[in-house]
Amino acid sequence: MPFARVSDITMYYEVHGDSGSAVFLIHGLNSPKVGWSLSHVARMAAEHRVVIFDNRGVGQTDKPTAPYSMSQFAGDVVGLMDALNVQAAHLFGMSMGGMIAQHVALGYPERVLGLVLGSTAPGEPGTLCPVSPSAEVLEVLMKPSSGDRAQDERDAWPIIYTRPFIEANRALLESELADLLAYPEAPPYAVQLQMEAMLNTHDTLHRLGEIRQPTLIQVGLEDVLVPPANSRILAKRIPNARLIEYPAAAHGYFAEVGLAAVEDILAFLAHVDAGQTQ
Repeated sequence: MPFARVSDITMYYEVHGDSGSAVFLIHGLNSPKVGWSLSHVARMAAEHRVVIFDNRGVGQTDKPTAPYSMSQFAGDVVGLMDALNVQAAHLFGMSMGGMIAQHVALGYPERVLGLVLGSTAPGEPGTLCPVSPSAEVLEVLMKPSSGDRAQDERDAWPIIYTRPFIEANRALLESELADLLAYPEAPPYAVQLQMEAMLNTHDTLHRLGEIRQPTLIQVGLEDVLVPPANSRILAKRIPNARLIEYPAAAHGYFAEVGLAAVEDILAFLAHVDAGQTQ
């Protein structure tokens, strides 16, 4: 199995596709590589060299007990790029992964070709995002483990997906849940350290104007976890940014919108690779 030694940890990764520019997919809080739809990855890999991996703290990547930081997560991404001999790549960050991607773009601008930010937000230490979710949503997000991993995941579906999507796609969600349950579970301390990294060290709000890479921002208009207003802040403050808002889709818009969202990304990446802005 492919592992790379990066800084103080060993990271698990996979490479899909063998041609085209590199695209690193960065997932969110407590989300290992199995959170990416294989059909979406395969479509992207038809045109790009796609790298998926487990962030520190989840899956098969190491789970240190010392505090994590967003700059540390960004360093992990760049370290993996070094291990794979990738000088520069496109980044697609989802939720917390989008926060990490911002830090890579700010800290290592020469390593980023294009930036795709999905269901994410800028940040100031002490807050999850400038436009916060409701207290009810935060309660679900912060709920401690019940000991029943499967039920905990099901309980979180209503803050990830729209209700019509859940009702129409329960078999799909159960299949994806089975894949997740077969994958290593992150210990509670590691999930807490990821959360604390977002709350305490995500500080990009007043630095967004420094991001010079072409940027595509995607968000579902029904997102209750990271409200769409956060994406609008990103789009307003990042130069060369384009915003796509998907109706009738929530935080998990990438699953709800399906391949249409992938095609939007591929079209954007083709423009960037061709030297065009948008």
